[in-house]
Amino acid sequence: MNYIQRTVMFILLFAVILRIDTNSEAPPSSTDHRPELQASPLPQMMKGSLWETLATVSYDPYAPNFVPIFSDTLNKMNGKYVELVGFMIPLSAQKKQTRFVLTPYSLGGCSFCVGGGGPESLVDIRPSKPIDFTYDPITITGRLELLQKDSSELFFRISKAEVMDKRDIKNNLDNTY
Repeated sequence: MNYIQRTVMFILLFAVILRIDTNSEAPPSSTDHRPELQASPLPQMMKGSLWETLATVSYDPYAPNFVPIFSDTLNKMNGKYVELVGFMIPLSAQKKQTRFVLTPYSLGGCSFCVGGGGPESLVDIRPSKPIDFTYDPITITGRLELLQKDSSELFFRISKAEVMDKRDIKNNLDNTY
């Protein structure tokens, strides 16, 4: 089991522990999340954004491993430069991140744990140079890769990733999806 798989397993185990409520008569359902734990994406991250397009991937949630089935739209975007706004989930306890996961959810944790997202809401980010960790949303540009069978079991990767300066975003929109 590699580092990302161990990290995801730990997060999922932690989520199960957090959801145990000893004062309730029945366990909470998947649609009855406690509001203080409910993650929500920033509105500008979803409607009409790349996150909405990434959500067109399908998979069998009961299979032993998630195997993505990419839409035609996603297949056409494979290898293209994209722009994506999201929040960092660090994979190391370092200020400078050489690899991290990007999600549209703002709670500072796993979207599986706090509700709202699945594997389509996690993107493996491989920066061209280390990026400072932040709790604030960031805009990433880079080359989108669709991962059919990746050992991390994530569906998407953005390689050659860079953080865009807010002033540069408007100038770069013509060259990205």
